[in-house]
Amino acid sequence: MSAQRPILIARNARTDLFLLPEMANRHGLIAGATGTGKTIT
Repeated sequence: MSAQRPILIARNARTDLFLLPEMANRHGLIAGATGTGKTIT
């Protein structure tokens, strides 16, 4: 089985943040100010 590629989660001017697929689970946190489009219906 081939290794899965990391998923880019966040980026800023100095660094990238990746999530390894094998470390992911069904729980997550979506954070942001009111009215910034966190809910998708």
